[in-house]
Amino acid sequence: MKHIFRSGFFKVIAIFLVVGVLCTIFGIIELADSKKTPIDLATISDDQIEKGAIVEGDIYYNFGIFETVENKRNGVTESTYYRYVIPVGEKSYMGIQVTDKSMIATMDTQTNETYDMMDGKIEDTTTSVHVKGKIVGMDKEDAGYFKDFMSSGGFTDDEISQYGKEYYIQIRNFDQAKPLLAVGIIALIIDAVLIILTVLKGKKAAPQPPQNFGGEGFGQITGGPGMDQQAGMGQPQAPQTPQDFNQYFAQQPGDDQTPQGPTNF
Repeated sequence: MKHIFRSGFFKVIAIFLVVGVLCTIFGIIELADSKKTPIDLATISDDQIEKGAIVEGDIYYNFGIFETVENKRNGVTESTYYRYVIPVGEKSYMGIQVTDKSMIATMDTQTNETYDMMDGKIEDTTTSVHVKGKIVGMDKEDAGYFKDFMSSGGFTDDEISQYGKEYYIQIRNFDQAKPLLAVGIIALIIDAVLIILTVLKGKKAAPQPPQNFGGEGFGQITGGPGMDQQAGMGQPQAPQTPQDFNQYFAQQPGDDQTPQGPTNF
């Protein structure tokens, strides 16, 4: 059994187990999030801006990109995230993560309009972006870029601490629950089958106990007086007397040799 769990077959079982568990967990989370009623961004309060909240609404202003995140594999960039600063709630500011190219172009247009409005060039922005997603927390590096951006915009440290929310909206459609659950359940079923086959194979390969052929023992027990018979067979012979030993070692008829006495050294 041990050699099976040290083999590559065990690695396959472990991979299916990890995939099954992770996909099932994320599928359940995605399903739970899809059932929540989103908070309207137009009416959200500062107290409602928290990690895990589901939000939906239109964005009318943004102040530009505070962070660009590149996802690379083997040195090749696979995707790029752009995080913009948006006003939200009564007086708060937070981030929003955008990956869709057409939405990035729209957000950039809106950025220009926002600064034109602040400079008095136009009365208001004309570009809006509809979003739906989940609020997630920034890590330490993200928060550093966010604070630097707000500081460059003229906010003091106290104002950043008071109004800056270290969160960003992750745009989601919440339509991956069923595929994730399906993959997770299938992976766990396959893993269960592999484990059962492994256990059965281990039992077949286990060494068999020695068999007692014909019901007999493992030979005769010897080494003591009267123990020439097999164990448990017949009656034991009477122990030999000293006279019997004397007869055995006595000189036999026709034997020309005589016993030698002790040699003097």
